[in-house]
Amino acid sequence: MGDYISRPLADALLRSRRKVVVLEGARAVGKTLMARRQLAPAGFSYETLADPNTYELARSDLRGWLEGLQLPVIIDEAQRVAGLPLEVKEIADSLPSDGGIRFLLTGSAIINRGGLDGQDPLARRAQHFEMGPLTQRELHGVPDSVVDDLWDGEPNTGFDHGISRAGLYDLMAAGGFPEYAMQYPMYEDWERERLVADDVRAVLGDTILPGERLDVLIAENVLDRLLCMPGGIMNASALGDLLALDRRTVERYVGVFLRRFLVRALSNLRTAPNRQVFTRAKIHPVDTSLSAQTMLAKGRDPMTSPVDYGNLLESFVVNQILPAVQWSRTHPDCFYWREPGSSPKEVDLVMSRRDRLVGVEVKSSSRVTREDFRGLAELAKDPRFHRGYLVYTGSRVMQWPGGFWALPVTALWEPDAFTPAES
Repeated sequence: MGDYISRPLADALLRSRRKVVVLEGARAVGKTLMARRQLAPAGFSYETLADPNTYELARSDLRGWLEGLQLPVIIDEAQRVAGLPLEVKEIADSLPSDGGIRFLLTGSAIINRGGLDGQDPLARRAQHFEMGPLTQRELHGVPDSVVDDLWDGEPNTGFDHGISRAGLYDLMAAGGFPEYAMQYPMYEDWERERLVADDVRAVLGDTILPGERLDVLIAENVLDRLLCMPGGIMNASALGDLLALDRRTVERYVGVFLRRFLVRALSNLRTAPNRQVFTRAKIHPVDTSLSAQTMLAKGRDPMTSPVDYGNLLESFVVNQILPAVQWSRTHPDCFYWREPGSSPKEVDLVMSRRDRLVGVEVKSSSRVTREDFRGLAELAKDPRFHRGYLVYTGSRVMQWPGGFWALPVTALWEPDAFTPAES
């Protein structure tokens, strides 16, 4: 893969003051490498439940195995033993609270949060982090969070750095899974398509979570539909009709994909949280390489379809911003926003914190018109509105009246696109 790319998430994780830290994320996203290269040197011992002998020992005598570990410890693939969080809770509760992180659990699927009448046994005891594929900032060696720049940085109106349509497509198709992203130019077209298909099939075919029921064929059909409409609003009934499945089955499989970090769900800011889990949420691939190669496999070329290209770009932008929340100073919650009606208004991504909103709209056009700010202008009527960005495929940063900025997509990772706000 070449030289190791340092992950800013590691520094954020090591600053945690909880006894237990949980690091979750997709397979092959770099969790184990980060644990070994950036976390273990900070004083952690390392155990992995991917090792058959370790797994059998932990499964047969979990409490004894845990009590024999050298603390602080990293336990990799912790989701493989269902009772592990509850036992970790019992041990952590007996330890002094001023000792820093004692257990660091990593998992390729959401680590079992049941065990106490269906509640998370580590609630109020653990801090959770999610590791995503590499962002372009990480690939370019820019450690600062784009979230902080978008929140309070000063966009540089002298910035002028474009990217060709084909060049941007290559970034989206390569995505951020470390090995694939670094070797993308080395693969033939058919190899890229086969590689992604095989990796997805492997994730769906693995028994990642104890007791999880999964029909791989159904899972592939549902996932293919979602990946071919990146950024689409979830409609389980309509998707079920297309696949001859009932709504509940579709929702259950979307839940599986979320737990295995194949997709992300953005809720509508306008909808009360208790009224939706991922119903009417926007579903984004965790990495645009998954969507690009699935589209190609289905005979759809995003380079020749403006709609597919635009949808892919929206997910690409979301995937540059969402992971960076975790190593930001701001730590906003993220949503999309849609106001229904005869002429619905929508903003692709909205960050919210302390009664402030920052909106990000995405357009796959190299030119900007006032009409492109229509959704942001509607969001700006909310008194919490702080600023809004239109991310587009041109080259120049431009300030618009009303707290709006037109931002080239390259500004999300080029270090001279913003003047950072004072800390």
